Amino acid sequence: MQGFAINNISKNNLKQKGDKIILNLFDKGISAKYRIFGKFIYLESKDQILSENLKFEYYNASLSTYKKDEIFNTIANLIETIKEPPNFAIKVDRRGEHKYTSTDLAREVAGAVFDKWPNIKVNLGKPSLEVNIQIINNRSIIYLRN
Repeated sequence: MQGFAINNISKNNLKQKGDKIILNLFDKGISAKYRIFGKFIYLESKDQILSENLKFEYYNASLSTYKKDEIFNTIANLIETIKEPPNFAIKVDRRGEHKYTSTDLAREVAGAVFDKWPNIKVNLGKPSLEVNIQIINNRSIIYLRN
């Protein structure tokens, strides 16, 4: 199952855009579904979705919970097939009550990246790979910008 995060869409238009994307993909023979998560449209499909099929900026993504170990595993799965970048950063945005800070979470789940690429550098300014974690209450969306 492929997952994608689409953002930069007005929050008022998320449902309308999500419906339009699904109908567009259906016309091309691609079966997909979407969910609205905060300011994102999370798109999921078993079929291959090529960049020309989406007219919006999108990122490889996955949904998870707020739990550190599940976020760690989700990141490990998302980076599994990508080529090693020279550096990375983890950005966390949280809403709701959690037993950790954004910095604590970023530090702990960075281990998923270091486990795969032990010599990778951290670059908080302009990373080649940006792992974004958006947590709202007990759910999260994790997406990669590379």
